Amino acid sequence: MTDQTLKVADDQRPQHPGSAITIRELATPVFYHWRKALIAFLIPVVLALAAASLATPIYTAQSRLLILLGDDYVFRRAVGEDSTGNPQTFDRAQIVHAEMEILGSREIREKTLNDIGLTRVYPKARQGAAGMNAALEQLDRDLTIQNVPQSNTIEVRLRHRDPRVAADFVNRLVQNYIASRREIFQRADSAAVTGQQRDLSDQLATTEAQIADLSNRYAIGDYDQEIQGVQAQQTTLTAQLAAQDQLIATAAARADRLAQQLRGSSTVIALNTDDTRSQQVTALTENMMLLRERRRVAGARYADGYPLVVELDRQIADLEGQIAAAPQSQTELVRSGPNPVSQQIETQLASTRGELAGLQSGRSQLSQALGAARQRLAGLVEIGPRYRELVRQRSLTETAYRSVAENAEDSRLQSSIAGANANVRVIEAAQPPTKARTGRLLILAAGLVVGALAALAVIIVSAAASPVLLTPRDAEVRLRTPVLATVPMGGEDDDPLPRWRPLTSRLTADQAALILRRMKETSDDQAVLAIVGPEDGVGVTSIGLDLAMASAFRSGVPTLLIDAEPIDSGGVAMAIHGLGGRLTNIEGNPYVLRVEDSNLYVTTPMTRAGSNISEARWRNFIDGVKPRFPVVIIDTPSLQRSSAALLLAPLADLSLIVVEAEETRTAVAANLIERVASAGGTVAGLILNMRRFHIPRFIYDRI
Repeated sequence: MTDQTLKVADDQRPQHPGSAITIRELATPVFYHWRKALIAFLIPVVLALAAASLATPIYTAQSRLLILLGDDYVFRRAVGEDSTGNPQTFDRAQIVHAEMEILGSREIREKTLNDIGLTRVYPKARQGAAGMNAALEQLDRDLTIQNVPQSNTIEVRLRHRDPRVAADFVNRLVQNYIASRREIFQRADSAAVTGQQRDLSDQLATTEAQIADLSNRYAIGDYDQEIQGVQAQQTTLTAQLAAQDQLIATAAARADRLAQQLRGSSTVIALNTDDTRSQQVTALTENMMLLRERRRVAGARYADGYPLVVELDRQIADLEGQIAAAPQSQTELVRSGPNPVSQQIETQLASTRGELAGLQSGRSQLSQALGAARQRLAGLVEIGPRYRELVRQRSLTETAYRSVAENAEDSRLQSSIAGANANVRVIEAAQPPTKARTGRLLILAAGLVVGALAALAVIIVSAAASPVLLTPRDAEVRLRTPVLATVPMGGEDDDPLPRWRPLTSRLTADQAALILRRMKETSDDQAVLAIVGPEDGVGVTSIGLDLAMASAFRSGVPTLLIDAEPIDSGGVAMAIHGLGGRLTNIEGNPYVLRVEDSNLYVTTPMTRAGSNISEARWRNFIDGVKPRFPVVIIDTPSLQRSSAALLLAPLADLSLIVVEAEETRTAVAANLIERVASAGGTVAGLILNMRRFHIPRFIYDRI
């Protein structure tokens, strides 16, 4: 589908790599690859239709069970534990989950399969263990056991091709479940309880005998009171022994002190003494009186300091010292007798030593008593774990005995109550279903979804792997060169060349003005533009003529269109002449012709196809026409046919690459750009020529 009138502003603006992608650009690959996408979409859909047509009807039989709270889920303490507390019960979710586990157990399902018949439920199943395992695996997929939300109801469903088999299997499964849970929750019989009572009684008697033997051996009445009494006795004896040691130390210290005092005192002392004046003191006193008399006489005769006076003073001083040192009295008669203090010390020492001996004897007795208490305590501590273990074992055995007795009574009561399934009610028994489900809608929906995903994948892969350029964004992203203009594919009635009116046939006026403005940005006075194509037929000549006409007729600038190596011998000039255009020669250049007395000039073919012109000749020619023509446009041959474009590109200020949408391969266009740049040319941008608009017009205008 093509539309040459879709020259909207979105396609005329130059695109830039990395700009936001539009809905039209996203939709273009969809409509371009619609055939591949349609095939990818139809394959899963057709397969889904075939599968839906072959689908067999499946019937679902269901049954509902109501789970009530009964004694089965009342937690009772184990034998030997304290049973005085309140019994604990499971919550609703736990009870329902436990019942579902019983209902879905392998044993019940396998028994139900055997009851109904393995080949009746699954006709293709083999006999033996392998066949049963395969049937159970299939049953896991067909059987559904679930809890109805926010209720105590269990719903059992089975999908099967035969409605009668489905109903029979569900009902048999429920019956086997009720019978199985009766066995699971059944109480122990009376004989077992009686035997357990007897065993506990024997164990209790053995424990009592061991406790009695241990009590008699160690003289224990109450172990805890006994050990507390021994500990208190040990504490008291320890304190008394410490006090005794303190008294002994005090008495020993007092005895040592008295013995020391006794040794330091005399046993005999002077009772009476008669004392008289000392004869020595008397003689010295008389001599001193004589010397003082002589001193008085000498002092009267002689002055102080006279040797005689000094000598007398010295003698007097010596006598005074002797008088002071000599005893003043002397004993004439001494009467002696026993020392009463020594006698008293001896008495106190004897008393203290007697007291010390008594204290030491008492300490020995206390030490013996403390040793006996410690030995007793050590013996009690040694047998403590054994004694406590026996007491604890006796207590546990008594508790267990009482619990077993209660259980025995419960067993006798439970034996008279039938039905351990009292808390299970069948709300709805399974009936053969009348409506079947084939799953065709689900299969068709899956086919549509898979087909849509496959079509999308094909579009994405095809767009990514496409070797040609489809949209301006493809060209910019893949070639990393801006697209200056997008030219849509023309209709069959469009002329390849204009009929010499000042209008372009391919490029719009805005597109041509944009390209010419880019030319003038390189040079203010003169600009040379080379138009290059990778292969013949991409529209290089049409684009070049449109640009020349826009520059000559719209801008009024003398413009020269150089026709380099045309395909035919006539080139552009002969084509214009054949369409009625009048050509006239100009002075000074035989190769240049003027069109219709306008500002448009064209050249005659510069060379024939297959012949080459040197780069120097081209340079001389272009340099010769540039002073007269501000705008020079070179129509170069395709790179597939000639390498002249690589010679002309460095001589031009800018090079414009023309590629054909959906025809020019990306690798070819990229090679052309690279070779032009390597030759020294400056690539200004791309023109995406002959673009087809695959989006229908009524959709294109709305997106």
